[in-house]
Amino acid sequence: MIVSRRTASHAFFSSKVETWITDAVADGIADYTGLLRRLPGVYPTELLASLERLAASRAIDPALYATARQEAKPVSPSGAEGRSLLPLPHPLDYEWRFTADASRALLNHAADLTPDGSEVLLFGTPGLAAEALTLPISRRMSLLVEPNSVTDRLVALNRATGSPLAIAFCSGGLPRDSADAVLLDPPWYLDFVRPMLTAAAHACRLGGFVLISLPPDGARPTAATDRQAAITLAKRLGLTLVERQPLSIAYETPFFERNALRAAGIATPPQWRRGDLLVFQRVAAPCLPAPHSHRRRLWAEVVIGRMRLFISMGANADNGDADLVSIVAGDVLPSVSRRDPRRSSANVWTSGNRVFRTNNPQLLLEAAISCAGEAMGSGFQPWLWGTLRGGEAIERVAAELRDLAALEAAEETGAPAETERSAVWRLSTTISSTGSTAIRSG
Repeated sequence: MIVSRRTASHAFFSSKVETWITDAVADGIADYTGLLRRLPGVYPTELLASLERLAASRAIDPALYATARQEAKPVSPSGAEGRSLLPLPHPLDYEWRFTADASRALLNHAADLTPDGSEVLLFGTPGLAAEALTLPISRRMSLLVEPNSVTDRLVALNRATGSPLAIAFCSGGLPRDSADAVLLDPPWYLDFVRPMLTAAAHACRLGGFVLISLPPDGARPTAATDRQAAITLAKRLGLTLVERQPLSIAYETPFFERNALRAAGIATPPQWRRGDLLVFQRVAAPCLPAPHSHRRRLWAEVVIGRMRLFISMGANADNGDADLVSIVAGDVLPSVSRRDPRRSSANVWTSGNRVFRTNNPQLLLEAAISCAGEAMGSGFQPWLWGTLRGGEAIERVAAELRDLAALEAAEETGAPAETERSAVWRLSTTISSTGSTAIRSG
């Protein structure tokens, strides 16, 4: 029953996308980039699939689909849209960052809603915080984050600019009734939206404002119902909706998503993704308790050059070889959706959306720490490992990780990659839970 409902929901959604496309074509928009930016957040794979169906049924000129498909074909790695002072976003953090223009617009909007000298809380928005460090804002600014390499860089940048931000960690407790405006950008799933919106409502003073980005109607079949669920929750939190700006928030396309789309055979124009801005005002006390302040992190992080490597230290630590075992062909997961079933097989994940499995995450972690230490002029000495075999294994895996970091650095900048995967990876098996390379919305 659940499967049939989901199928029916996606069929209805596909019909809506096709209607949006035919309306856009009727208005004279007939190219891939134009359609992607006209439609309300429809994912590139969904757009191309809809164009193909419309062309097959002659609802649109088949030549339009052929042209769009050619335009969407990736030619070579395109390079970053704008190198940030922050480390790369990682897919396991579900982090998409606002464009510089969107960041400034949001900060200005918060300033317009609050008096001089008031407090603005940035909740889980590191890119917004980095932009705030560059602007003259007559507000007290605070940032609530979780510990990771992005936060470490923000702490350093904040110190270098005279500490205009008060930075606090979620594990230290959530603020109560302290902010005149709260800006948050939760991952676009209700199980993230609910606790973050609840925490924001408790942090906001009576009469203050909460500004949140939510997915637009075209992002996935449930986007409209999820947004309504968030509005309903907001009422229970003493928040009333005072403003909605559809498609007003532009995002950078992160490196991991560019890699995922390229693995699916698709190129994207820069800054195609947009979110809806919803502004709530707190008019009453929340009827729901504040959420727990700490979310247990199940992945260890090591930074090797620009590559952020996440390793799950699960139950099979220190159990066999630390070699990286391929999960998908080409190693780049052609999806950014957490609903992709292949995600559950990975316990090693890069910031370029490469996924692997290892039977010895502890030894792999030691190898990664060795690589990170080398970059800093120090590091783990493999001959200090308990056995000669263990030291040799660390050296071998560390070499693989260095090659992997070099490959992703070349992809990020758009330079030709000079490194190929080792035989260890090429001889590994590929788990094929699905034969499709399509990226589902959401």
